[in-house]
Amino acid sequence: DTINSKVDPTSLQLKLDCADPVNREAEPCRTRTLTVLDEANATNEIDEVISDQRKEENLRYLRSGVPYFKDFEDDDFYDLMDKAKLVTFEQGDIIMRQGMAGSMFYVIETGEVEIAVRTAFEDPLTTPSDYLGAVINILGPHNYFGERALITHEPRAASVRATQKTRCFAFEVNDIPSSSVLSGKKAATMERMQEINNKYGTDVYDIDLIESQFTGANTANQQRGSVNTPGQIVGVDTDDAIPDPAMTMEFVDDASGAQANERVISLLVRFKQIRRAARCFEYIMKTKPKFGDVGEARRRSLLVSKLSNYQRSEFKDLFKLIDQSGDGYISLLELRRAMESVGENKSDEELLRMINNANPEIDGNTEIAFAEFMGMMAEAEFYYLFIETFEALDSNRSGFVSAGDLNRVLCGVRDLVSDDRMSIIDTSDMDMQVDYETFADMLLGKPL
Repeated sequence: DTINSKVDPTSLQLKLDCADPVNREAEPCRTRTLTVLDEANATNEIDEVISDQRKEENLRYLRSGVPYFKDFEDDDFYDLMDKAKLVTFEQGDIIMRQGMAGSMFYVIETGEVEIAVRTAFEDPLTTPSDYLGAVINILGPHNYFGERALITHEPRAASVRATQKTRCFAFEVNDIPSSSVLSGKKAATMERMQEINNKYGTDVYDIDLIESQFTGANTANQQRGSVNTPGQIVGVDTDDAIPDPAMTMEFVDDASGAQANERVISLLVRFKQIRRAARCFEYIMKTKPKFGDVGEARRRSLLVSKLSNYQRSEFKDLFKLIDQSGDGYISLLELRRAMESVGENKSDEELLRMINNANPEIDGNTEIAFAEFMGMMAEAEFYYLFIETFEALDSNRSGFVSAGDLNRVLCGVRDLVSDDRMSIIDTSDMDMQVDYETFADMLLGKPL
């Protein structure tokens, strides 16, 4: 009974001894209020660390970018803001610890944290007590954490550690209106719970996933062998020849390694998708659309029609990935977050230029709709297709290729899909040098 009282029946891990200082969560090194302290001067404690522009951006994000706050009535939202704190954690601080009860919800203002999960595969006798587990996620500004424990009333599913000095907006569960699932008084949808569980990697230590291995290892070792070799030992218990390790290595089933690999692959795929979008945003920022010209929008619509079904599906998933609020628009904050996630730090002026150029029909855009995103991605996709093809022919990086080389490549590709043998480049001078940047713009239908 003593041993059972110290083991979590769900994860089969040792329960945390919260009285042990090693297992405590870090206290903020600085806590500031968000409420107005001096009505006469209308200033508050956060004025010393956050500019007015940044405060407005944060307020907009908290109001519309955090899905748990966006449906609040204005009175409920501003009442919650009055009770919130701005807390600062030092690098290395463990803000949340897996297995402990949760009562706080955090939204990152600056800095970065990592989410780590200890699994059922770790040996409690050999694993260091300060080991937090495998890092499965990294969160930056305008991300949030701590919601799962508040929604489910379960202990924290993962540990959260600051990888650099980090400032967060902190919200007590008792201050959150009952109309929000964060209060714990309203059930979350299945889709929301699936998203949250994926975020905190609950499947990593879901014992149902490894029940057969776990049960087999703990029962078979009582018959023969050890925990590591619970079955019969070939060559000792049987007359069979000992197999070549090199031949059997490929059959080893390492469930934890496979899951970790899948998670890494998934993150790398997302990184590649966002990096692709960032590259397209860079291109669009450099364009000079004629605002108000319906021909510009029509030209991009034609380019969208040339996309394959796979490309359309891929761009749709990419839009959803960037549109964190799910409102069908990419805001300045969401664009900044996407760019920063792949190491592209842009000024507000540059980000606004990207957003504005995405819709040539109107000058002064402040967000990107899905249709505008598709047009922008289609134009940039075809532009880079043309440029990279032409650059492969330009070994000297002069910006020019001969008409003959260009015609030969285009005809070579054409011959794979068509019986037409007509020349594609309409000129008798095949030595003529072609400015392929201008040629690419011509293929995109841009006015020259």
